[in-house]
Amino acid sequence: MSKKRLNLLPVWAAISAVIIIAGIVLMALLGFNEALDRPESKTFDVYYNVVVDLSEDRKSELATYCEDAFADAGISFTDKQTLEGQTDPVSTGQGSFSSTGNDFLLRYTFSADVSDESLAAAKAAVEASIAGNEGFALPAETYVSFDTISLQPMNEAMWRGAVAVAVAAVVALIYIAIRFGMGCALTGLVACVNDAFLTLSVFAIARIPVYAFAPMLYAAIAAAVSAVYWLIRCMKLRDDAKDPTAGVLSADEAVANACAATDKLVWLAAGILLAVVAVCAACTAMTGATFIFAGALIAVAAGLYSSMLLAPALHVKVKAHFDRMKKKNARYEGKKKSAKADAEA
Repeated sequence: MSKKRLNLLPVWAAISAVIIIAGIVLMALLGFNEALDRPESKTFDVYYNVVVDLSEDRKSELATYCEDAFADAGISFTDKQTLEGQTDPVSTGQGSFSSTGNDFLLRYTFSADVSDESLAAAKAAVEASIAGNEGFALPAETYVSFDTISLQPMNEAMWRGAVAVAVAAVVALIYIAIRFGMGCALTGLVACVNDAFLTLSVFAIARIPVYAFAPMLYAAIAAAVSAVYWLIRCMKLRDDAKDPTAGVLSADEAVANACAATDKLVWLAAGILLAVVAVCAACTAMTGATFIFAGALIAVAAGLYSSMLLAPALHVKVKAHFDRMKKKNARYEGKKKSAKADAEA
């Protein structure tokens, strides 16, 4: 690593600050992308398992039947979706819906406080309207259902996962403090916090669809990854410090040498992490795979940014400060021993 990059701490800090401030503003104004992050709700589905393609007029009639039934029941929907050519499974009251032909799903979303009795009345009205329309007398079946959608179990799992990973990062920092000194631990702490907030900010800025608490999970992963990267640097710094000639090196020289020796190992660790995530993501549904890999990529990238740029530049300042304190203490101890020797003489 060039010494020039080690002397650009204000630049790296400014980059982090701009991204984090932008993320905080967007989180405060808009929250995270709520395409997947929804509270408990209720859905009303009309699933048409057609053999013959359903015309646009018939689709409009289905929507009219539904919306008239909702008005008669005194309820209003918050969202309306028309799903066709759906390759990813969608859960419905009749099971999992996945379109491989002309299947058609009309879905309305209601708030959780809408009563099941009102939805049941609307369901009966829609079924009666469909039964009375000869235009739907096709060699097919129509299903009308309603269901309660809750993401709470997943939210709890993600929250617990975030806490577990964050605890692992804290344990790693404590280990670094004990094994490599407070200077290394302070740099690692700043890097972990920076990477966690960077990850949250990227999710907010990029408007990536997320489930509740998912950004927290990936922020914790970024902190843990950052701690691992920094641990690799710290081991080399400690080994170099054992060299008798290390005392003549300045802080920036010592950090530059350690980074140059461990850059490949850090990149290798990042590659292994992404490979493991890619394999795990490939075992899930397509939308899940995309989300999992995108989140992991952000977390690993945030850790790499800190490990390659921010943390080394910061540690030059931290190490220089602790080196001065160490030399000052050594001079003080030397004077103290000299004074004691003079007194004894």
